[in-house]
Amino acid sequence: MFLEVYAMERREFLNVLAEQIRTRRARPAIIAEIENHIEDQKKAFIVEGMTEAEAEEAAVLEMGDPVEAGVALDRIHRPRMEWSVLAGVLLISLLGIILQYVVFSRTYSVEHPWTELFTDEVMRKHLIFTFVGIFLMLLICWADYTMINQYAVVFWILINVLLILCIIKSSLVNGRPQYLAQLSCLMIPFYAGILYHFRGQGIMGLVKSIGCLCIPFAIMIFYYMLSSIVIIGGVVLILIHAAIYKKWFGEKRASLYVKLWCFLLLAALLLLGIIMLYFGKKPLAGYQMARIEAWLHPEKYVVYGSFTGEVAKTAQAVRGESFLMVNAFHEISNAYLWIFLFGYLGTGKGFVLTVLVLGFWGFLFWTVKRQKNQFGSMVSLGCVLFLSFQTIVYLGMNFGVIPPSAAYMPFLSSGGAFLLISYFYMGILLSVCNNSRVAES
Repeated sequence: MFLEVYAMERREFLNVLAEQIRTRRARPAIIAEIENHIEDQKKAFIVEGMTEAEAEEAAVLEMGDPVEAGVALDRIHRPRMEWSVLAGVLLISLLGIILQYVVFSRTYSVEHPWTELFTDEVMRKHLIFTFVGIFLMLLICWADYTMINQYAVVFWILINVLLILCIIKSSLVNGRPQYLAQLSCLMIPFYAGILYHFRGQGIMGLVKSIGCLCIPFAIMIFYYMLSSIVIIGGVVLILIHAAIYKKWFGEKRASLYVKLWCFLLLAALLLLGIIMLYFGKKPLAGYQMARIEAWLHPEKYVVYGSFTGEVAKTAQAVRGESFLMVNAFHEISNAYLWIFLFGYLGTGKGFVLTVLVLGFWGFLFWTVKRQKNQFGSMVSLGCVLFLSFQTIVYLGMNFGVIPPSAAYMPFLSSGGAFLLISYFYMGILLSVCNNSRVAES
């Protein structure tokens, strides 16, 4: 009976301390840690000659005032806004509006083109989607990103169902379901959850993780989404390698890397055979054949390079008294913004802009590197990789290095669903940063 009284005092101390912790998700880990400290101190007092009851009482007293201790722990273990990342996103969003306005201002030959700012469809759309995207980002960043881990399989099934429904329900645009590209871009953080879900299951966990990619990539291959395959496939491949490096699927990393690449080689050969058979039976649309020709025969790429050359010449022309046609503005503000800016602003200023944008991604990679939570670091790595790969593909397309595709410059291309996707990923990254002191590894 005497021991139960002191045990109750310990529980009362922990209950009072827990009441000071405002973040519920942090409470169990904090209480467990404090209770371990009390137990260790109790054992030390028993070694010094105290009875168990005396040691229990002394160990609890040693912890001090539960209110003060709880308040101090609450300051440490609670979500905190990563202001530097948020400021960077807001600055690049402002840069996107400014760059869009630079192109827009050369479209209407009036003294004050800003008067037409809200009447042009593209400019108005970009402003609306930018502000909606910022709101979406802030909404996501205060959410608990670990829900992706807790419901990894549910989320993954949902994203696959949405892809299938998109194929069934959406109207076709250029032979492809209208919203398929946008939906496929959302899968990266949920795949990080899949990798984390199957960790600790050895080679079978790795096989299950790779198997989960069958439906999305089969859909992308069937509809010839080459840019999505390259970007999403590249990000997924890096995430799998990172999971193996973290020893999520076993200690023998070298052996797992060899098995992974053997599987990828066999899958590539099988895929190549399926593509060759499929192409032989089903002729592609003209634009699809042209893109594949450019991919398989780079010497014919000059056909595609002509448009970027015309954009550059147009940009140099409007530095004088010339103005863009409205339809040219609509095309340039989305797909060919960068090559236009290089021609209009000059190579020096264009280079500075490029360095600033790439520097922003470098800063975000540094932010990812600082994350200690294993799942959080994997999710945030996927987010930054996806957006940076989009940037690289967009720059490559603008400068004629790769064939034209559905690439976009995150935060800078004219607004729409892809702009919201950029803010969606940034919201998840901010959620990881904000909860880095709360989430368990």
